[in-house]
Amino acid sequence: MKVRSNLVSGIIFMVLGAALLLLMKSQVIVYGDVPFIESAKVIPFFVEVIMLVCGAILVIQSLFLKKETYVDICWAEQKYALMIIGIFAVFATLIYFAGFIVGAIGFIVMMAFFFRDKNIVHILILAVLAILIYLLFTRVFNISLPGFGEVR
Repeated sequence: MKVRSNLVSGIIFMVLGAALLLLMKSQVIVYGDVPFIESAKVIPFFVEVIMLVCGAILVIQSLFLKKETYVDICWAEQKYALMIIGIFAVFATLIYFAGFIVGAIGFIVMMAFFFRDKNIVHILILAVLAILIYLLFTRVFNISLPGFGEVR
């Protein structure tokens, strides 16, 4: 399957940038009367604007300047990338419904299975690190992470 790479990637970046720009208002919460330039929204805003501008540049290059690269996509070669995306989707679902520790350990096990890593010591070390990271963020930094059974 031949794909016009600049056009497709430009459209994807513009749609993603616009969606993130619309979602930012509900996702990034600012407490008090903080000017926009000092708030937590400023860096995500600039990243999203850069995504929109770069996506528009790619679309303009493709349609008007005729600078286009055609790429052959072989879905048989892309199946591993799609499987990793699926693992990340399961990871996000696990974190949302089962909490950070269960999600992180599930992710570690799924990635070990995907890469055929049968060394149980690697998995145990990473599981302990996931628990330590959870404790570090919740106890030391006082940042709440999803716990077991906490649906947000």
